[in-house]
Amino acid sequence: MEDLQQLVRECLTNDRRSQEKLYRRFYPALFLLCRKFFSQHEEAVEVLNDGMLRVFTQLDKYDAAKGELFNWVYTVVRNTALDKIRSRKWPPHHEIDEEGAVTQNNILSKLEGEDIYKLLDALPPSTRAVCSLFYLEGLPVKEIATMLQQSQGTVKWHLSETRSKLKPILEQFYLK
Repeated sequence: MEDLQQLVRECLTNDRRSQEKLYRRFYPALFLLCRKFFSQHEEAVEVLNDGMLRVFTQLDKYDAAKGELFNWVYTVVRNTALDKIRSRKWPPHHEIDEEGAVTQNNILSKLEGEDIYKLLDALPPSTRAVCSLFYLEGLPVKEIATMLQQSQGTVKWHLSETRSKLKPILEQFYLK
């Protein structure tokens, strides 16, 4: 396998072949990341491509001393997806401030990957994003609220909405 540091150096010189190699190396994991947020295959690929464009234009900001390249690329692509979600005009939602609204019982971790994506497809885009960040990425409500520029109450509402929409589907899944 080609040395990753050499690949980064070549990408910094805008070498297209090296950029393609880096893209292909990380594509599977990054596509799954984007798929968590977007139900349409084409939209997930579009966000992945936008994210990788950011990676290539900002690669000089990557500091190997601060962490692995993959983690940095993953963060850049995830932030690109979140930017796209934030840029959409969502219909207004009612804020429900429930102390017990957030549960740590992560039923999604018990499902197969394909099943998770089918469940996520049943959710509206904004609820899907919150669900992905909370249950699949493991981020706390406060951090999700900051990332999506929403109140914590709105994030909790989306989590409540996730549970109410997915509960009948999950009950059916476990009764099989």
